[in-house]
Amino acid sequence: MEDRYKYVKRLEFWLSIVTVVAAVIALMQTKQQIKLSNKQHLFDKRVEQYLIAKGLIQLYENNDTILVFKENEPILSIDFIFMQMTNNTYMEQMVDVISHPLEEPYHKKFLIRLEELKEISTKIKFIFSGKEAILLGDYILHYQELLFKMYQYQILLGKLKDASQEFRLTIEKARETVGENQYREELQKAVDNLKQAYDVLKKGKVEEKIEQQITLR
Repeated sequence: MEDRYKYVKRLEFWLSIVTVVAAVIALMQTKQQIKLSNKQHLFDKRVEQYLIAKGLIQLYENNDTILVFKENEPILSIDFIFMQMTNNTYMEQMVDVISHPLEEPYHKKFLIRLEELKEISTKIKFIFSGKEAILLGDYILHYQELLFKMYQYQILLGKLKDASQEFRLTIEKARETVGENQYREELQKAVDNLKQAYDVLKKGKVEEKIEQQITLR
């Protein structure tokens, strides 16, 4: 009877040990799964934001030659330039706004996309590390600012046309009336800022360094 009692006790002891070990293993597996899940989530976020940024880099590379404006002349082709600078699947919902400035729903969609670009700039600086994250985020922000300046300039061209027709003004007088020179200078500054941001990306091989960070290990 005593031997049976000892046997039962030993069995209970080993069962409790097995239970504890099993619980520890399960906990370790859960922690590992959470770790892998977090890595996968970070990987997905990095890929998503980088592909958008990569698309904007390619748009600039494909269209940098049309971002050269003649000095002291109105930029009458700004609508075409805007369409080229938004010519990919992510930016396509912006395109129609340049033909319908201040009209809904185009205006609202445009503003929403501009805000999204600001968010992408911020996200990139958080989910990537190092100086290259800041440089890439700044590039997105400069791209967003250029699109906004183009949109403002297109609105100005509409006012210039109206002033010329309504008051029978010459183009030069209409430009002076609506302040075209100031808007064109601001637009040129936005172009210069984007070019500088792009040149910094290329000089610092930012794309290659960012791609190295997008690794699921």
